[in-house]
Amino acid sequence: MTREVTNADKVIITEIKSDETYTLEMLGYSTKDVVIDIIANHTEAQKITPDSLLKYDLGLDSLSMLEICVEIEDAFNIIAMDTMGVVETVRDIVELVENGGIQKSDAGYDINDYPLPKTKKHLRRLKLFMLLSRAIWHIKVSGLESLPVNGSYILCPNHQSYLDSLWVWSALGKKRINLQKICCLAAEVFLPAKFELAMLGGIPVERQGNTVPAMKRALFCIQNGYTMLVHPEGTRSRDGKMRAFKGGAAKLAIDANVPLVPVRIDGAWNIFPPHRKRPKIFGFKGSYPLSVSFGFPINPDGMSVDELTAQLQKAVEQLGV
Repeated sequence: MTREVTNADKVIITEIKSDETYTLEMLGYSTKDVVIDIIANHTEAQKITPDSLLKYDLGLDSLSMLEICVEIEDAFNIIAMDTMGVVETVRDIVELVENGGIQKSDAGYDINDYPLPKTKKHLRRLKLFMLLSRAIWHIKVSGLESLPVNGSYILCPNHQSYLDSLWVWSALGKKRINLQKICCLAAEVFLPAKFELAMLGGIPVERQGNTVPAMKRALFCIQNGYTMLVHPEGTRSRDGKMRAFKGGAAKLAIDANVPLVPVRIDGAWNIFPPHRKRPKIFGFKGSYPLSVSFGFPINPDGMSVDELTAQLQKAVEQLGV
């Protein structure tokens, strides 16, 4: 039977992890003991074995894996974020820790290079798009007065089209944000479009694999003065209707201790639905209506990820009333 690691044990482990005189094994704790105990705090599964599948048996999502990753790093004094996309079972994590090495994912890029630096050309193109957006689609903007005056925050709009982030930046205007310090989470599929990725401050996310590096990089950017944009739905709406929000934005806000700003985009799906290669410009009645509404910031103080996520979704929904 696996030895249970108590809270008192964890304190001892934390205190001695930098002292090479001791090892977990000498104190009666195996690597497996500690790994299973860490995972047990993030799953409702009644039984955890070395062969338990992290996703299917234990129900661990990307947010849980991020938290487990941080705790694994603290307990064993290693870097683990590049590993969480290639492990499938509890045994995989144990073996990687015991080998003392972190197996790199096959992403093919260094997440720490993102967001890519913006050149003058990037900034000129971004400002031009912001200007054209207001001229072509006549974006109706409301709620700008509710935005925080100082400090970082996370913008959380619903997701209707590929151009949503550009339209949000356009609605804000270059005077309200530092265009050199904007960033957003972007699907890995956009990596070949390096110019556009740099222009928007994109941080690539492995949609089907390891999301931990992108989340950690996003946290670093927020803590260093960036204005972050995260679509809590994760993916674009296929029918224009809002999907259930995921917990990534809330987790970032709690860890960085910054507010979430609810943002509501209306009309984007009609302009640029998923089946079109280019956005519509004019209809029978002129330009298509497009609105971007900003709500009051939501501070994460004392809330859990689920509570903050639920409050965020309610706030975005109410902006459309």
